[in-house]
Amino acid sequence: MRVAAERGVRGSPLAVGLAIFALVGAARSGWFTEGDTFWQVQTGTEIRHRHTVFLPDTFSWSLAGRTWHPNSWLFDVLLSVAYTSAGPIGLALCTLCCVAVVGVGVGLPARALGVRPEVLAVSTTLLVLPLVLWLSARPQTLTYALLPIVVLLAARLMEWSGRRFLVGLAGLYLLVVLWMNLHLAALAAVPAVAAGLGALMLAQRRARPRAAVITTVVLLGCLSSPFGTDALSSALATRDASAALIPEWAPLWRANGLTLFTWLGAALAVALTAAGWRRRPREPLLAVWTGATGILLLASVDSIRFAPMALILAVPAVASWASGVDWRAGPRRRRVAFLSSGTAAGFAATLLVVSLVRLPDLGRPTPASYPTDATVQAIPDGCRVLNEYDDGGYLILRRSEDGVRVALDGRNDVYGAELITHQQGLIQGRPGALAELARHEVHCLLLMPHRPLVAQAKAEGWRVRASDRNRVLLLDVRS
Repeated sequence: MRVAAERGVRGSPLAVGLAIFALVGAARSGWFTEGDTFWQVQTGTEIRHRHTVFLPDTFSWSLAGRTWHPNSWLFDVLLSVAYTSAGPIGLALCTLCCVAVVGVGVGLPARALGVRPEVLAVSTTLLVLPLVLWLSARPQTLTYALLPIVVLLAARLMEWSGRRFLVGLAGLYLLVVLWMNLHLAALAAVPAVAAGLGALMLAQRRARPRAAVITTVVLLGCLSSPFGTDALSSALATRDASAALIPEWAPLWRANGLTLFTWLGAALAVALTAAGWRRRPREPLLAVWTGATGILLLASVDSIRFAPMALILAVPAVASWASGVDWRAGPRRRRVAFLSSGTAAGFAATLLVVSLVRLPDLGRPTPASYPTDATVQAIPDGCRVLNEYDDGGYLILRRSEDGVRVALDGRNDVYGAELITHQQGLIQGRPGALAELARHEVHCLLLMPHRPLVAQAKAEGWRVRASDRNRVLLLDVRS
């Protein structure tokens, strides 16, 4: 009985992590705001049909026929299987599962650090506040799940020897290979592991050759995808095309409110991780965690998208720090504990309410952000469309098989910053925009009603085919 109870206690941080992130996943399963999810479904279907990750572009008129490849081909295939099997409900369930797996990534290192379950529950719920909008049906979500597991395994390998070390090393390689094929963001594992093991050696004041072996295995795993050494150039191309346009790719000095909130949460979490290591200097995991989270926070200064990685990775270490504080010692600490617990409970209740309210929208785009199904269906088959950036993915999912072709979508590395900026200039109605669209045989506009090009098109005789509160669809009836 005693052994069983001890096992239950050891396993409970994992259950806590799963429960909290499953609740977040339930809330996000009916709240799809990113167009990437939708084109990734169709991309996965293309990969399944063509049996290759190198695809001719059949989604856009801007790049028709150009060969490209997705940066998350295996994740796209998973989305495709979910959607073709059960439609929007399948997509919602896939989202819930992906977000819940992040709880495994948090729970495993928390258990290794001896975190008390109740402390982990409060710490995780509070720290997930800046992360809710980052956790969705996107490959980044599985990156957040796998990063802590990879770092934990790398840290354990510094302690293991003999056959256990070799088996663990093989497991680390396979785990990184899986991650790399799910998402090219697995490249972040190399600096995270290197910095984490470097901090450990610094703490132990001795060099250990196996740290180089472990880091090399992580690097080899990152090279084990269909893209080989081109993976880094693909990731850099995505960054270069996105930095000026997409908030999550922007540097810290151009952060908006949401991304700045996430970065500040990450900075606080990394600081508490370092404080926990200082309190327990002989705990090797905290040394590794301090180095790994620190390098990711540093990377987030150049690109905010590393901030949620640093924050997720830091959650178990923050909970470890909080577990070492006597929150009953003194009125101030008791007030902090009371407010923290109350805030966490309130946020969890809010997530539950959102999950219930969003049930009718499971697996569907946020109604306030996208055109209605009726408007999308009103686009004539085979029409070339000038569309809003976020709408491209949804149009690809719903109408690409009908020959509808978009101007742009979320594949920034494929389009490049120059072409994206050019297409957005057309939407803003720059001089000669309608003539240029005519040369490209673009006869459909699906835009926000206030766009300057909408007024210009109406003045030139374009007709409204359909409209809703978010979009207006115009056709060039002169063609």
